[in-house]
Amino acid sequence: MVNTKIGIEKINLYLLPLAAFFILISTAAVNFFLILAVFTAFIICIKNNTLGEIYQNDFFFKICFLIFFLFLISSFYSIADTNNIIETLKKYIKIIYIPFIYFYLQTYRNKKLVIRYFLIGTTFILLLSYIKYFNLINFEDFYQNIKFLSMTGIDQNIINSRSTVFQNYIIQGIVLSFYSFLCLYKAQESSNYFLYLLSILGFFHVIFINDSRTAYIIIFFLTLFSFYKVITNNKIRLIFFSIVIIIMTSNISNNFLNRVNMINYDINLIKSENYSSSIGKRFIWSKIGIENLLNEPILGNGVGSFKKSAQYYFKNYNIRIKSDSDFITNNPHSEFISISSQLGLIGLLSFFIFLYLLLINHGGPMSVVTFIIVFISSFFNSVFYDNVLGLFLIILISLSYKNKVKIKN
Repeated sequence: MVNTKIGIEKINLYLLPLAAFFILISTAAVNFFLILAVFTAFIICIKNNTLGEIYQNDFFFKICFLIFFLFLISSFYSIADTNNIIETLKKYIKIIYIPFIYFYLQTYRNKKLVIRYFLIGTTFILLLSYIKYFNLINFEDFYQNIKFLSMTGIDQNIINSRSTVFQNYIIQGIVLSFYSFLCLYKAQESSNYFLYLLSILGFFHVIFINDSRTAYIIIFFLTLFSFYKVITNNKIRLIFFSIVIIIMTSNISNNFLNRVNMINYDINLIKSENYSSSIGKRFIWSKIGIENLLNEPILGNGVGSFKKSAQYYFKNYNIRIKSDSDFITNNPHSEFISISSQLGLIGLLSFFIFLYLLLINHGGPMSVVTFIIVFISSFFNSVFYDNVLGLFLIILISLSYKNKVKIKN
C-alpha cells in the first residue's frame, strides 16, 4: 500500500513537466497531462482543506474565478446558440486552472523540473524546425511515418510550412520567443555557453524563419528587457549586441524585411476595402468588437456570442460573404475584443485587473516576461480561447506567480 502511494506521488511529480515538454509537440498530450495535474491539485486541496485559504488570501486567484464566473452567468442571456455557448465555456474554463497549477507547483516543488522538460521538448522542436527549413530530410515521409501518433491528423498548413513542425506558426513563434529568453536567463545564472547558443538559435528562428508578427513584437521587448535587466556582464552585452547587428545587416535579414513589407501591403489592401489578409480580418473583427461594445456596453452579448454578432454585422451593413467564411467565427484574434464583446465593460475591466496583477507581481524577471507575453499576445490573439497557447500561458503564469500564502503539505 505504501509502495503504491509512493508510486502515485512519483507519477504526479511528472505530470506538469510532461505537459511542458509536449507544448510544441502534441496538443492532446498537453491537455491530458495538464488536466491530470489540475485534478491532482484539486484532490489535494479537498483532502487538506486548503482551497479556501488560498482564495481568501489572494486577489489574483479570485479574479481568475470571477472572469470564468462572468462567462458562466452570461450564458443565461447570450445571443449564441447552445453549442457555441458550451464550446466557448470549455475554452475559457482553463483560466481557473491557474490557481490549481500554482498549488500543484507549491505542493510538489518541481518548478525546475518543469522548466527542464520545457527546454528539452522545445529544443527538440527547434532542431526539427531548422532541419525542415533547410530541407535536410524529407518531411513528407516524416509526417507519414508519425501519422498514427495524431488522433486528428496534422494540419495541412503546418505540413506545407517551411518551419512549423506540429503547431501553427503563431504558437511556435510565441513559445520560441519565451524559450530564447529563458535560455539566456538560465545561461546568465550558470554561465552555460550551450544555453547562450540555444538562445541565439531561438532568437534567430523567431526573427528570420518564423512568420508570426506577434512573436516579432514579443521578442523585441524581451530582447530590450534582457539587454538592460538580465545581462549584467558588459562583455556578454557587447557580444549579444554584435551578433544582433551582424544578423540584421546580413543577407539573411532580407527574409525579415520582406515580411515587414507585407504589412504595408496588407494595410494598402485595407485602404482599398480588401480585408482578405490576416491584418484585414483583424481590422474587421475589431470594428465588430467596437460595435458590440457600443451596443451592449455593460454586460456584452454573452458567452460564445461573437460569431452571431459577426453575422449580424455583415447583414446590417449588406456585406456579402459566404456562410462558412473565415470572418464568421468566435475567435476575433484579440482577447480584448473577445472578452469585451461577450462580457462588456465588466468583463473587460476584470481582464485589465488580471493583467495589472500580473504586472505588479514581484516575481523577478520571469514575472515581467510573463506579463509582456500575455499582454502582447492578448492584442493579436484570443489567448484563452486558443487551446495550446492558452495552456502554455497558464503554465507560464503559474510558474512565475508569487503568492504569499503558505501551502500546507
